[in-house]
Amino acid sequence: MRIRSIVISGVAASAAIALGTTSAYASVTVDANGKGFIGKGEVQNALGMNNSALQKAVDAKSLVFTAKQSTSQTLSKGVTQAGSQSGSQAGTQEGTQAGTRAATQTMSQDLVCTFTNGNGTKTFHRDGERDGSRDGSRTGSRTGTRDGSRDGSRDGSRTGTRAGSIAGSLNYDLDVDARKSNQYTGFILNGWKGQSTYTEGVTTWNAPVFGEYTFGDYSFGAWSFSGDYSFGEYEFGAFKATGDVKWGEWDAAPGENPDDCLRSSNADKITAISNVVTPGAVTDGAVTDGVITDGAITPGAVTDGAVTDGAVTDGAVTSGAVTPNGPVQVFVNGKAL
Repeated sequence: MRIRSIVISGVAASAAIALGTTSAYASVTVDANGKGFIGKGEVQNALGMNNSALQKAVDAKSLVFTAKQSTSQTLSKGVTQAGSQSGSQAGTQEGTQAGTRAATQTMSQDLVCTFTNGNGTKTFHRDGERDGSRDGSRTGSRTGTRDGSRDGSRDGSRTGTRAGSIAGSLNYDLDVDARKSNQYTGFILNGWKGQSTYTEGVTTWNAPVFGEYTFGDYSFGAWSFSGDYSFGEYEFGAFKATGDVKWGEWDAAPGENPDDCLRSSNADKITAISNVVTPGAVTDGAVTDGVITDGAITPGAVTDGAVTDGAVTDGAVTSGAVTPNGPVQVFVNGKAL
């Protein structure tokens, strides 16, 4: 028979201890339900009590049996990482350049007049030249680049574990059925009192695992053109004289003077007069390049550069079940058994 039943109060928590005790003594056994047996000698050794002292402790209801076990808890959370990417864009710019080409033009003058005074018809000819120019333009292009960057983000997740421990108190009775010489042999554990207490420990996170970045549009700076324009051929307009004609000598018969046809005093003696100046061939000279007028820029392909990882923003934590792991320790009044 049993001489008394003693209930030891515990601390409430949400996790239950799964017991498979470890002890330096073979007579300490506890199962997952908190039931088992602890020999009297183990309690005496742990507390340093003789029979009399242990009996007094039993009578005073001062013995408290507890158990403690380490735990682990899986964790996960979403994360978002900001990032920026450099980039370079090629571009082509159109341009127009003005130009002036020097030129000379041959000239000829034919003068014919018929007199009424019996002097007949007189014919005169002379050649000349005049300076001028032709205006023109040519189109071309040049290539350049501009640098820029764009912002983005990528989603990911990371896992971790949280260490901890759960502890609780045990109900017990004295084992007097197997007594010898009116001595009880140990303590019968009858299971847990209430729920165990969970104590959170250190949390360790693994490195995050990310997906691909999602970027916005590039923001570019100014274009940079390091090379010269590549131009085609000039297209020139018509010749424009820039000076007077430089005439040569008249081609006339001996004793004849073209002024006889042109002198106003002979006007009543001339029945017909023809004075024709004929422009001739133009001979082109050197070209003087003028001002270049920049035109529109046509953006080309973008070359993506390096990605710079930015700050990581943690999301909400999802906690898994608290899992007991490792050996269970059993205590009496805080002393390990």
